[in-house]
Amino acid sequence: KLVEGYLLGAARRSNIFAHILIWHLQGECEEDDNEKEGAAPKPNAFQSLLPAVRQKIVDGFTQEARDMFEREFDFFDKVTSISGVLFPLPKEERRAGIKRELEKITIPGDDLYLPTATNKLVRGIQLDSGIPLQSAAKVPIMITFNVIDRDGNPNDVMPQACIFKVGDDCRQDVLALQVIALLRDIFEAVGLNLYLFPYGVLPTGPERGIIEVVPNTRSRNQMGETTDGGLLEIFQQDYGPVGSPSFEAARQMFIVSSAGYAVASLLLQPKDRHNGNLLFDSQGRLVHIDFGFILEISPGGNMGFESAHFKLSHEMTQLLDPSGTMKSDTWNQFLRLCVKGYLAGRRHMNGIVTTVQLMVDSGLPCFSRGEPIANLRKRFHPEMNEREAANFMVRTCVDAYNKWTTAGYDLIQYLQQGIEK
Repeated sequence: KLVEGYLLGAARRSNIFAHILIWHLQGECEEDDNEKEGAAPKPNAFQSLLPAVRQKIVDGFTQEARDMFEREFDFFDKVTSISGVLFPLPKEERRAGIKRELEKITIPGDDLYLPTATNKLVRGIQLDSGIPLQSAAKVPIMITFNVIDRDGNPNDVMPQACIFKVGDDCRQDVLALQVIALLRDIFEAVGLNLYLFPYGVLPTGPERGIIEVVPNTRSRNQMGETTDGGLLEIFQQDYGPVGSPSFEAARQMFIVSSAGYAVASLLLQPKDRHNGNLLFDSQGRLVHIDFGFILEISPGGNMGFESAHFKLSHEMTQLLDPSGTMKSDTWNQFLRLCVKGYLAGRRHMNGIVTTVQLMVDSGLPCFSRGEPIANLRKRFHPEMNEREAANFMVRTCVDAYNKWTTAGYDLIQYLQQGIEK
C-alpha cells in the first residue's frame, strides 16, 4: 500500500511519469492467453495487483490527460502491432508490408513523444524507413520517426529510429541497461573517462517493447560489408592513416568505450557477443546492444562458448595494442582505465547487486539457473583489497586478449547466420 500510494502520487504530478509507469506495469502483466494455451498462470500476488494499480492511475487522469494518454498509447500500439502482422508474410514481402501498414497510421496531435526518449516529440514517420530485422523466430521492425526536441527549435527536425518487438521479453535488457546506467553514473561521479551508452528500452506489454536505436552507429557486421579488412583497416579508411590526429582521436574513443564495456561485461556476463551486437559510432566508440543472455545463461543450451569475461578479439587488440606484445602505451592506458573502472564499481557493489536482486522473482531467464546473485557478488571480489582487485582486473584483461573461444564463437555465428567475423 505504501509503494502504491507513492506511485499514484507521483503519477498525479507528471503525466509522462504516469505513462512510463503504465507501460512498465503492462510489461509485468501475465499474457492473457495463458489459460487458452493450457498453461496454468504462475501464482504471483504482485502481478495480480498490477491491473488494479494501472486502472487507478488512469482513473486519476483529468479529461485532457486521459485524451493524451489514449492517443499516445493507441499510436504506439498500432506501430508495435505491425511486427505481428508481418510474421505470416514471406521474407521478401515484409518490407513492403511495413510501408503498407504505416500508411494506415496517422499521428493524432503534435504532443506525442517517443516512449524511449520522452524529450523527443514525434512530427512524422518516414514511410520508406521500415526494415524487418533478422531474428530466429520473430519479426522485429525498425522504423524511423521525424522528431524535434521538446524544448528546442520546432524547425530543427531530426531522424530517430526505434525497434519494435512482439514476442520478445525486453525486461532483461532493461535490467542490464539499468546496471550499465549505474556504472556510467559511478564513472562520471569520480571523474573517470570511461564511456557507456545505456540506450532506451521500454517494455510496453507482455513480450512487447520499444528499443531506441543508438544514433549514428553501424554494427561491426555492417562495417564488414564495405571492406574485407579488420577494425584497424576500417578505422584508417574512416579516420585517416595511423598517427594522424583524426585516427588517434578515434582510437582514444575506442579505448575509453572498450574499457567501459569491459567492466560492465565482467559484471553482467553478456553472451551472444557476435558482430551484429557490437556497434561503432561515428567517433569510433564501441557500444554493446542486445542483452538477451546475461549472468548465468548463454545461447545454445548454455554450452558456454564464450569463456572470456568480455570480448577482446584479435582485431580489437590491433587497435588497443599496436605492438602486439601488450607493451603499447595505448594497451597500458586501456588496462589502467579497466582497473580504475572496476575499483570504482566495487565501491558501489551493494547498490549494483541490490538492483539486480530486486528482479530475482521476475521470471526472467537470467535467473533460471545457477546462483546469479551470489556469482555477481563474487565477481566484485569483496574479499580482496584494492591492490589484489586491481591485479585481478589486469589478469582478466590479459585472459580476454584474443581468447580463442570468442574467435570460435564468431565463426559459429558466421556459419549459422552469415554474420561476418
